[in-house]
Amino acid sequence: MKTITFIGAGNMASAIIGGLLASGCDPKLITVYDKMEDKVNTLCEKGVNAASSITTACEASEFILLAVKPQNFSELLSEIKESGMDLSKNVFISIAAGISTDAISTMLGRETAVVRVMPNTPLQIGKGVSAVCRNSLVSDEDFELACSVFECSGMIMKLDESQLNTVICANGSSPAYFYHFIDAVVKSAKAQGLECDDRTLLEAVCKTVIGSAEMLLASGKTAEELVRAVTSPKGTTERAMNVFYEENVADTIDRAMRACTARAEEMAQEFGK
Repeated sequence: MKTITFIGAGNMASAIIGGLLASGCDPKLITVYDKMEDKVNTLCEKGVNAASSITTACEASEFILLAVKPQNFSELLSEIKESGMDLSKNVFISIAAGISTDAISTMLGRETAVVRVMPNTPLQIGKGVSAVCRNSLVSDEDFELACSVFECSGMIMKLDESQLNTVICANGSSPAYFYHFIDAVVKSAKAQGLECDDRTLLEAVCKTVIGSAEMLLASGKTAEELVRAVTSPKGTTERAMNVFYEENVADTIDRAMRACTARAEEMAQEFGK
């Protein structure tokens, strides 16, 4: 592992750092900078280094992971650019949706090695799925090292950058879809008079979702095949599925996912690429 600096110490940065430390990474290889000192102090309790400024943060490491919100990117990268630092040996890693590797290089004022990552929030419990791409200036060795950072917290998907705005609808935003579905199932069961402790019911529904997903992965069958396997003629599942078909829920999901991708493309345009 090379040295790595996190600019931003929010939930995602904390989760990625937690994954690195759990995998055995030496905390002294990690530096953190954030204007919110309390967040940095919390991470320093785990043995990582604190940087006092953007300049010292960037100078501390070979990898610089940008973990700030997209609306703060221009200001942050302008500050790095105006510092006059030599960035020729640095690799920047961005987890911001919609901001391309070209846009990051442009904001830094020079061609820069950039790895772009679209993680999702289950990364916070080591169950994330992160889509990863790079520009041409990132070496194979550095790309593999960058990928390994996210493999500590889940699965990675290596994609061409042209696919990274689209994948957001399938991995980055999709946890919200599943939470919404689970919430609706729980609320409907309660509304129908199911007498069950709220936490027990939520756990039962969540474990049904987990078990169904694991069965789909283990079975070697398609999702459609497993739907048919659960659906007995004139049974309860058939009656429920007929409502989904009549309401064209699949079309609603498709429209929602396309809206997600469209917003990612809009964000890319807002940042110039």
